[in-house]
Amino acid sequence: MSILLETTFGDLVIDLDIEGSPALAKNFLKLVAARYYTNTLIYNVVPGKYSQMGDPKGDGTGGCSIYGLIDSYRSLPSSTKSKTSISPPPDVTTSQRRFLQSHGRQLNSSELNQKGVVIAMEMGNVPHTIGSQFLITLSENNGLNDLVPVDFEEMTNNGDRDNNLDEKGGNLRSHKYLSLGKVAEDSQNVLSKLNRAYCDDDGRPFADIRIQRILVIHDPFDDPSGMVDLLKWRGVNAADEKGNGEKSEKDDFNGYPLAPQSPGYERPPEETVAIRIQADYTTLFATAGWDDEENISQLPNNDEEDEEAKQKRLELQKKQEEEWKKKQDTSRAVMLEMLGDLPSADIQAPENVLFVCKLNPLTNDEDLELIFSRFDRNAKAEIIRDPDTGASLQYAFVEFSTKESCNEAYLKMNNSLVDDRRIRVDFSQSVAKVWDRYHKRYRNELGGGVDRGFLDGGNSGRGR
Repeated sequence: MSILLETTFGDLVIDLDIEGSPALAKNFLKLVAARYYTNTLIYNVVPGKYSQMGDPKGDGTGGCSIYGLIDSYRSLPSSTKSKTSISPPPDVTTSQRRFLQSHGRQLNSSELNQKGVVIAMEMGNVPHTIGSQFLITLSENNGLNDLVPVDFEEMTNNGDRDNNLDEKGGNLRSHKYLSLGKVAEDSQNVLSKLNRAYCDDDGRPFADIRIQRILVIHDPFDDPSGMVDLLKWRGVNAADEKGNGEKSEKDDFNGYPLAPQSPGYERPPEETVAIRIQADYTTLFATAGWDDEENISQLPNNDEEDEEAKQKRLELQKKQEEEWKKKQDTSRAVMLEMLGDLPSADIQAPENVLFVCKLNPLTNDEDLELIFSRFDRNAKAEIIRDPDTGASLQYAFVEFSTKESCNEAYLKMNNSLVDDRRIRVDFSQSVAKVWDRYHKRYRNELGGGVDRGFLDGGNSGRGR
C-alpha cells in the first residue's frame, strides 16, 4: 500500500510495509488521513545518513499515534467540540494511548544500508514510544547498519527478534529500527536534495523544508473508533462535501473523487520552533546545492521549430537564466545574513572603490594615492597590512569621489607597472566599510560610543 508524500523539494511515493509492520502502517495511514503531517517541518537532516520528520512541534519532542490524537480531541469540552475546527489543538500528552508498542519488523543491517528506507522512530530511543515521527535514509552506506548488534543477526536467523531484544537491554536494545516502508519513486531527486540541505549545528535546515501534505493512495485498514469525528474537528472535509452537505460539480475529476481537503494553515498550530525563511524555488540553490546551469539545460529544445519560435524560446531561456542567477544571489545573501557574515542581505558593495593586488611590498599609501590622483584628486588609498608586523599584504583599496573616475581608473590601470610589479585592478566586492559603520552605530547605541562588552570581557550587564 502506498502514499504520496509532497515536500518543498518534490514528491515521493512510499510503499508501506503492511505485512511486516501492520500496526505501524495503519497508524501512519490514519494520521495521514487526518492530515496530521500537513506543513510539518523536516526538522533534522544528517547528510549522508537520514532526515527526520513527522513532528508537528518541529523539534523532535512532539507527535502521537492516531489513538492518542483521537483521545486528546475526545477529552475536549463539549462546547469546543461543536466547532468545525479547533485551534489551538488539544494536548496529546494527556492521552495514555499517545504511543504505540514497538512491535513490527525490525530492519537488518543490509536493509539499513539502503537508500530510501522509511523507519518508524521511537522517542529518544525509549522503548514503546512510537508516535507520528519517522525518518528516511538519504544514501547508501549511511552508517546505520553499524549500530545493529551482531547478536541481532543471530536472533533474526533463529526467528526471535522482539522479545529477546527487550530482555537484553543495553546497546542491544538502544538501536531498534522498525520498518515502516520504502521509497518506491523519487523522480524529482528529493532525497538527493535533502542530502545537500544546508543545516545548523542541530541539523535543522536554515531554510524551512516542509511536508506540504501526504495523500493516501490505498488504505486497506478500517478506521478506528472516533475517526469520523476527528476529521471533522480537524477541519478535514471530504472533497464531495461542502459546508451545506451538497455535492459540487468540481468534486470529480475524470470520474474519480478528489482528495479530501487539508486544514488551511501554513504551519501546524503545535509548532514551537522559530520561523525561518521558507525553502522554495528561490532558495533551492543555497539550501540544496542546485546548479542553475544544470536546470537551464533541462529547458525544452526542439531542433525542428521554426525561426520565430526558436527566437522566443531563446529569449525566454535567457530571461529565466537571469532570474535564476538573481534568485541565487539573493538566497546566498540571505544565508550570509543569517550566519552573521553580512549586516543585511540587501547590502551592496560600493561602486566607487577599486581593489588593487600584486603590489610591491615597498609600495606605500602615498605612492598609490599619487598614481591614482590622475583620475581623481581626492582619491584615497589604503594598503592592507599585517596587524602584528605592519608588513604590507600586497593588496589595497582605492576609493574615488565619483563612479566615473573609478571606471576610468579601472580601464587604464589594470595590468599597469607600479614599482616594478604588474598590478591587477578590479572593482571591490568588500563591504568592510559598511561593517565599520554598522559596528560604530551599534557601539553608539550602547552609550558613550564605547562597547562596554568588549572592555570588560562581555560582562557589561546589558541584560540587567
